[in-house]
Amino acid sequence: MYAKQKLSPLRSRGRFSLRLVLLAFLVACPGFSRADSLEEGARALARKAGSSLHGVSISYEGQNLSSLSGKEFSNLSAVFQEELLRLGAKILPVDAAAAIVLTVTENPNAYIGIVQIRRKESSENVMEVLGPIEGAPAAELTYGLMVHKEFLFAQDAPILDLVFEGDARHASVLGTQAMASYELQGDRWTLTGAGQLPVHRSSHREPRGFLYFGINSQAAYLPGEVCTVSMPDAQGWKCEKYSGAIPIRSVSPDTVAEKKMGLWISAAQLGPAQATRIVATGLDGLARLYEDGPDPVAVFSGWGSEIASVHSRCGSGWQLLVTGQGDWTRTDTIQAMEIQERQAQPVSSPLEVAGAVTALHALAPQFAGDGATGASALAVVRNLQTGRYEAYRLSITCSN
Repeated sequence: MYAKQKLSPLRSRGRFSLRLVLLAFLVACPGFSRADSLEEGARALARKAGSSLHGVSISYEGQNLSSLSGKEFSNLSAVFQEELLRLGAKILPVDAAAAIVLTVTENPNAYIGIVQIRRKESSENVMEVLGPIEGAPAAELTYGLMVHKEFLFAQDAPILDLVFEGDARHASVLGTQAMASYELQGDRWTLTGAGQLPVHRSSHREPRGFLYFGINSQAAYLPGEVCTVSMPDAQGWKCEKYSGAIPIRSVSPDTVAEKKMGLWISAAQLGPAQATRIVATGLDGLARLYEDGPDPVAVFSGWGSEIASVHSRCGSGWQLLVTGQGDWTRTDTIQAMEIQERQAQPVSSPLEVAGAVTALHALAPQFAGDGATGASALAVVRNLQTGRYEAYRLSITCSN
């Protein structure tokens, strides 16, 4: 099963941002205050987690990625553990049947508690609104940016990556075991060539790939394999085993190597090549923000597995495109987010697409330098009606 199908215990695909849902929750509870709610929120979260534990032995770890003081977090953590014990759980330092990690984060309006329950064979997350942030600003119902999609072409085979040539009228497409060429003829993209790659492995269940163009060479990265071709020797494509991570356009591999990212699915870098702000989505359904140090400084929930950064020059200049939750049997959404002061805020309405987003990452022309990348993104959508893979170019405009 592909990771996107296991991202979150929240089964429904929300059409609105978590921030707006939380605002509605807070407005509906006029007597709700931080002093009264944090303890009850912690107990409610423990009850949610406890329903999945059934009295098994657990190890416990807590991390505070919010503006709560150390004393406030310690009190909340103690209440959470107390409720687990009341429900019959046994907290052990070692040799426990399951591991519990409590993370407290926040959005502009409220503190959020996220519990990750790790077992040998599986992992799941539960989430609870713990209480409002004092003096939190009201959520804005209007958005300052718009996400646009431009249909390029569709094909029956999966599309893993796409690179435009310098004239933007020719494109090379990487599939699971093949390469294809397209040309813009008039106002339509037309398939002009296709060929198989001499891969040694069968098609991988995770449709991921990266296409690299150098001055005299090309490389196609696939799960467990890399295929290369050198223009001067005219020997054609050669494929060999590859054990490294598949590169991601616009994300510095050196920066990724410095971070404790664990098992991640997709990543995006907010800023030019020398920037250190990276967001990565994990197999546990959470997205994590990394800055200068190796450890995450914020955790976000409620997103899908695919993300990409766009240098739009609107708002703060850089936005993060995020997909919606759900599996590949439902239509998807793409929404622009900005991260300010380690908080993620939606800055566009969700853009609906006709299927599941199977790939989302930065677009770049061949031989582009740092200044030429990041202005748009590629989205590949598997249309639920036709079953075909549709390629879209995404861009962001300032609507205000």
